[in-house]
Amino acid sequence: MKEFSSNDKIIKDHYKTQAEKHKDGALSTMEDPITRKKEVNLITHFFNLPAVKKNTQKVLEIGCGNAYTLNILQPAFPNIHFTGLDFSEDLLEIARTRNLPNVSFEQGDVRELKYADESFDAIYTERCIINLLTWEEQQQGLLEMKRVLKKRGYLLFIESFTEGYDTLNIARNELGLDSIPMPHHNNYFDKAIFEPWISEGFEIVDPEDLGAGPYDVARNFMSTHYFTARVLHPLITKGDPHMKNTELVKFFSFMPPSGNYSPIEAYVLRKK
Repeated sequence: MKEFSSNDKIIKDHYKTQAEKHKDGALSTMEDPITRKKEVNLITHFFNLPAVKKNTQKVLEIGCGNAYTLNILQPAFPNIHFTGLDFSEDLLEIARTRNLPNVSFEQGDVRELKYADESFDAIYTERCIINLLTWEEQQQGLLEMKRVLKKRGYLLFIESFTEGYDTLNIARNELGLDSIPMPHHNNYFDKAIFEPWISEGFEIVDPEDLGAGPYDVARNFMSTHYFTARVLHPLITKGDPHMKNTELVKFFSFMPPSGNYSPIEAYVLRKK
């Protein structure tokens, strides 16, 4: 049996707690329902793009968790076969209880995928690769995703980056709010390192070139929500921890994204 590193144990323990706490709920892995809804909406828009939809039959989700996202995607795309991969058997146990048609679930490690080369038409991640706690491990995972993705296939990469995280905290500090610490189980990407490296094997695609509307698959899709929920809202409520996702936050959640105030961003990548 493969031995787990200390970093692996951090991830295993964290998601075991998530499984016990949230079961099959939307808040598993993200205790912000608006953020989760925006992520799922963006993924749905992405797979509805004509350039993506016409060539997509097999899709791999890296880090499927309790299959909350797949539970929404499968009915919307019944002709796609989805494979949900996760490191946590605790979350997969919940995912399998959904009994989703045309969906298979497998326990595995993105650093060492068991699939043959070019097995999938598209791959997506939703805050998963940040759980690899070193850049070297993240590179390993990205190379494995590239290997199992077909040539000219798409990788929808929804992950967290330091630039938006830093800008968010600058905005908070300007208003007398403390910085938000990076979660202990995450390692955010640095665009200055990520973009040159990823460009060796992938094209960074403008979603509008694929037929997307200006906000359908916007890279900064979470920026306005994060500024509202993590800057304006705590300022107005004096940081009251019991006041989350209030009517104020819900109201502004419908506004288009602006600026760069969220660590979570969406890259559309096409394998060269």
